[in-house]
Amino acid sequence: MAVYELNNGQLLRVARSINGKLEQRYFSLIGLNKSKQAAVRRDAKALDKAWAEAQEKARSQRVREASTDRKHSTGVRGINLVRRPSPAFRVQVQTNGKSHVREFSVKRLGAEKAWRQATKFLAECRGYKAAPKAWNDRMPKIRGVK
Repeated sequence: MAVYELNNGQLLRVARSINGKLEQRYFSLIGLNKSKQAAVRRDAKALDKAWAEAQEKARSQRVREASTDRKHSTGVRGINLVRRPSPAFRVQVQTNGKSHVREFSVKRLGAEKAWRQATKFLAECRGYKAAPKAWNDRMPKIRGVK
């Protein structure tokens, strides 16, 4: 919860960072009776809840659209191209404190099917209904596969 008490409980501050931009609002409790203070506290908590949802939505969107530019990157965060003697797509992701790792062989499945299965597995691990369409467009070209 991002509701902070300031000045010995005379002020409330609600603050969240959404898409790298700080959102904050102050609520004064000075000169209010107990029932009005309780109403102001409820308003602050409601605002915090709304901003928390917006923050989670923005984080989820960043994760979906994030791409990396490392040597073995496929352009989709969580899927790398590895070569163990033959190429494979390795999905590595952590959800709820549990690590999920699975490889999809390009030689055995073919590039298209391996990519589809890798993106489907990643989407399942992250709790998406289906793999985003942008991921299908990012399938990397694989050299040295017949």
